[in-house]
Amino acid sequence: MKRIWIPAAVLALAALTAAYFYIPSGVRPSFGEGDLRICLNGDGTASLSWPEARLEVPAEAPPEAPPGDGDALPEETPEEAGSPVFYQVDIKHGDQHLQLLPDGPGVLCQDLAPPMKIRIRAVTEGKNFLGLSRTLTGQTLTAEVAETDLSAPEAVGMPEAGKLVLSWKQEGQDPDFYEISALEGGQSVRTITAQGKQALLKVSKRDGDLVLPSRAHPLEVQVRAAVRGEGYVLCGPASNTVSVERQDLLGTELNLFHQETAPRTYTLEWDETKGESYRLYEQFGEEWTLLDTLEPAETLTYALGRLDSGSLHHYMVEAIDRGGDVLSSEILPFYASVDPLYATVWPIIDQPFYEKADGESASLGKIPGGTALCVLEESGDWFQVRYKDQYGWVDSRFCMINLPEYVGDYCAYDITNSYRSVFKVHESPIALITDQVVQGFEHIQTEDGQFLVPYLYPCARKLLRAAQAAEADGYRLKIYEAFRPNEATRFLYDTTAAQLDWAALVYDEEAEQNADGSYPAVDPVTGWVVDLSDGLLIDPETGEKISREDLALRLAEEAEKAASLEEGLMLGAIVPEEETPPQDGAAPETPEPSQPFFTLPEDGEGSGLEPAPQPEPVPQPEAPEAQAPQEGDSPEEGAEAPEYDTYFQIMTNNGRFGLGSFLARVTSAHNRGIALDLTLERRASGQELEMQSAIHDLSWYSAAYLNNDSAKLLEKYMTGVGMRGLSSEWWHFQDDETREAIGLTSYLFKGVDLSGWTRDDRGWRYRNADGGIYKNTSVTVDGKRYTADQGGYISE
Repeated sequence: MKRIWIPAAVLALAALTAAYFYIPSGVRPSFGEGDLRICLNGDGTASLSWPEARLEVPAEAPPEAPPGDGDALPEETPEEAGSPVFYQVDIKHGDQHLQLLPDGPGVLCQDLAPPMKIRIRAVTEGKNFLGLSRTLTGQTLTAEVAETDLSAPEAVGMPEAGKLVLSWKQEGQDPDFYEISALEGGQSVRTITAQGKQALLKVSKRDGDLVLPSRAHPLEVQVRAAVRGEGYVLCGPASNTVSVERQDLLGTELNLFHQETAPRTYTLEWDETKGESYRLYEQFGEEWTLLDTLEPAETLTYALGRLDSGSLHHYMVEAIDRGGDVLSSEILPFYASVDPLYATVWPIIDQPFYEKADGESASLGKIPGGTALCVLEESGDWFQVRYKDQYGWVDSRFCMINLPEYVGDYCAYDITNSYRSVFKVHESPIALITDQVVQGFEHIQTEDGQFLVPYLYPCARKLLRAAQAAEADGYRLKIYEAFRPNEATRFLYDTTAAQLDWAALVYDEEAEQNADGSYPAVDPVTGWVVDLSDGLLIDPETGEKISREDLALRLAEEAEKAASLEEGLMLGAIVPEEETPPQDGAAPETPEPSQPFFTLPEDGEGSGLEPAPQPEPVPQPEAPEAQAPQEGDSPEEGAEAPEYDTYFQIMTNNGRFGLGSFLARVTSAHNRGIALDLTLERRASGQELEMQSAIHDLSWYSAAYLNNDSAKLLEKYMTGVGMRGLSSEWWHFQDDETREAIGLTSYLFKGVDLSGWTRDDRGWRYRNADGGIYKNTSVTVDGKRYTADQGGYISE
């Protein structure tokens, strides 16, 4: 076998050649997805564009991931890799042969038209084994563009609200499709394809639509006919530019909505519409109040600030033309979210005061039950509050919260005990109670006419769910009473009990009405008017007041005198004008005033136990109302004295119920802040639903077994969140579950008020008992002097 010897010089030359041509990095550029695009222009030029090329790492040499990182390396752009990609463009058109080196994936060519051949290569720089720079060729795009006859369409645009109807005419070759381009500064920023010769273009601020133009620059669009070839798309010359002003694309729909940017902090937003300005209103009662007038803008917003918890708001925006006429309007109602921030709370019992929201943290002392506090923060079952210039935390489960400041407008409130109690025995007013301020409710109606409605916080959260369920059905819960101080409980019971066997007062609807529109209350036995504020009879002859007991004594004395006079005349005796002194020093006998008869109940109203089971009473017709004696009337000789229904008879249905069925004798669930007296009203009109009796009607007419459909609806909302009703009162519901869960056994004897610190986003203020704010003055609190400005805000 003959050996072939290759000279060393030849081997060296081959190795050198290989080292010169081989680039060890192996990184080559490749094009992204897409076709080569050729757009013919009306001036004879042609715009070429193609997908951008990126550096491609060969599969046999993948980059290594950093230690501990299992994710693949992100794809690098040419600039990030340090080796820029550039392009080599070869175009053959007839006898012309163009070679171009553009920096990016596009180039403008002069005097260029099909047919033509195009080749585009992506190249980059690399280093060979000798360290010399070498050009590395990547992927190549090629296209043979056939001759076509694509003319420029004639386009017409018809703007409408939020859209542009674009149509066009096209002569010459029928294209495969059309391209519609939105222009910005003469450059295409958005391209949409269409079939046929008409397109509906949506124009708005939303993604997926053409962008609504600014007031300074109109929307401009063009149409091109296009055909598709192998590896390319050829577009003919652009149509005329269709230009549309912003105002032409605006409609009349404001699309008013709200956004909560922070807890209970809201911003209104709406779309720009046709018009020269916008007016923003808020509804207060039946009136719309102008808040602001805004000029047109591409973004229309209005900051409302922090709204009251659970408050219901109605806002309206009007678009106004140059002449002041309303072009469009929209009303937006919404409830603010519910949270206890800045709400007034009162501990139902003496409460430990802790440094942190933790019963194991340092104690800061105790806060007496009934102290008005302001919630600064909520954390779990804890409220942060300020007490005696200290900041700490109390257990929220044992705090009553003011419902109007928490549940807000989800409920309506009419705490009649604070200004004119509606407690009656069916239709009969109760002296010292009906139309009076009930003892313990003196500060419940505030200086500005609002009501305090204290209710235990865990119960209030249940109430909110019931109120929202009613609101969804078009109703609103209307609360007449929540917390009732124990002093009021005892006063109501004792005062009513003392009158049970008296003839029930009636209203004289034939008499002249009082200044408040009510009719005088009349004692049916005497026919005399009764002053409900003190329970005294008013003598129609003298106008003097006298109690029923004193009147009974006076009438007894007069009757005794008349009897003595008649006896003396019959015996022929002369009766002296003055009384004969009693014999043997004996005092004249005075008849004892009659004592009321009533049955003391075992359990009071709201004690947590329902009254003992009773036979279901049969509804009976209401007894006829006793009429006051008329002037000139005289009883027939031998006729019996008229009988009048007593409070006891009307209330108890002849003993089937007791006073304790309606009023607690000692302690009520109201005293613990877990009970509510409430009804239902229609949300739209504020009209109360008709129940089987008036609220606070202390009689068997209020019994739950008589519930009509409206009372059953109320019961559904309240029991649906875990409340419990009473068999004797359709309006009463209490949260025994919460009382048992937290072990609540104590109650408050005295009523509550607002005296104390309160806060909002601007700072601290100090209130008096009726809710009035100290302004432009100095006030001493817990031995420290504070100065209040004209808004009542304290500088410490």
